[in-house]
Amino acid sequence: MTGPLHDVTILDLTRLLPGNYCTLLLADLGADVIKVEEPGRGDYIRLTPPMVDGEGAIHRALNRGKRSVTVNLKSGEGADVLRRLATNSDALVESYRPGVMDRLGVGHDSLADANPRLVYCALTGYGQDGPYRDRAGHDINYTGYAGVLHNMGPPDGPPLLPSVQVGDFAGGMAAAIGIVACLREAAASGRGRFVDVSMLDVVASWAGVLMGWHLATGEVPPRGGMPLAGGMACYRVYRTGDGRFLAVGALEPQFWRTLCERLDLADLVDEQYAEDQEKVAARLQEVFATRSRDEWVAELAEVDACVGPVNDIGEAMADPQVAHRGLVASVAGSPVGPGPAIRFAGDGSGALRPAPKLGQHTDEVLRAAGFEAQEVERLRASGAV
Repeated sequence: MTGPLHDVTILDLTRLLPGNYCTLLLADLGADVIKVEEPGRGDYIRLTPPMVDGEGAIHRALNRGKRSVTVNLKSGEGADVLRRLATNSDALVESYRPGVMDRLGVGHDSLADANPRLVYCALTGYGQDGPYRDRAGHDINYTGYAGVLHNMGPPDGPPLLPSVQVGDFAGGMAAAIGIVACLREAAASGRGRFVDVSMLDVVASWAGVLMGWHLATGEVPPRGGMPLAGGMACYRVYRTGDGRFLAVGALEPQFWRTLCERLDLADLVDEQYAEDQEKVAARLQEVFATRSRDEWVAELAEVDACVGPVNDIGEAMADPQVAHRGLVASVAGSPVGPGPAIRFAGDGSGALRPAPKLGQHTDEVLRAAGFEAQEVERLRASGAV
């Protein structure tokens, strides 16, 4: 795939969602992403169900367009292989706990000696320092620590897990941004940087609305009561007559007025910020319950009031705007997952390439890095690759 990073090579030593999403973004920007995996096992995401033709569906979705090599980093020769690959690469991203890569002899300092312009990104749960640096964690932990999970869900219920892994995908995107920024600097200065990205850090950054509320009032924002989390009747999900849902985002006064007038609720125009938001919401709910979701979608499609359906994922993938924008990626005519999220004028990208088989590109990548055929065979025989 062509793009602004068409001349950039990224070594991806990550596993699971955060790193895979980070390098998917970079691959969609045109980078040559080389996925460095453990021989015989690879990234665990390859075996995460549901399976399609023997491959994990999430692997197919998030690793398309990349190449795969196998390297045993626990082998001295394997570490040497990675060091040689890093010499010819622009950036490396890894998701081991702090200190692991150093113990393997291929940490930032070692690789920077071999390639001073290398951008090295460590993507971890809690960062390279602090009391939690060595702890294991997952998305549920990062959102929990950051105060975000506490605010998810209705006022009268427990916190609810989001269906999308907020910390993982936000951390992956932040890592991609950090890598791109440092690549720009390295191109000018000839020196790379160490990029320290923590999922907890990024989720805490995303909690800006909650932080601002707390700092201004001294209060804990109420679950389900924040203005954009169900606290306002004009920005809420409503059940329709067929048991499905509408997303109403009539936040600005002009949108609210238009919606109220269209629903024959003109008396509510001046009640947008009324103290009793539940009373206002009950009036809207009563009206929306009289027709099906799709009837309301059709009725309000041309009404400038920010109302739309709450689609399930199947409906979302078939949505005409989603389809028009190419947001479902297809490989060889078969849909596999999310399409490129960023588009460029004049981008002449061709057909998308599938996610690689484990070690599929080991020989071609090593040969391009200067390894002789006999040397590759010897490394394979020794278990180094």
